[in-house]
Amino acid sequence: MVVFDVIVNGKVIETITPLNRRLKDIYRYVADQMDRIRKAYGANVVVKRRMLY
Repeated sequence: MVVFDVIVNGKVIETITPLNRRLKDIYRYVADQMDRIRKAYGANVVVKRRMLY
């Protein structure tokens, strides 16, 4: 499963877990979440992808 860590100022603030495994659905979900995250945490946000086994 792919999860995305939201990193603000070098610290992991939250982890986004997509509901579906299809690449198109994951892309749309993360794009929607990024709008919410930028409003909540500002512009200094980095999103890193990682695999969860």
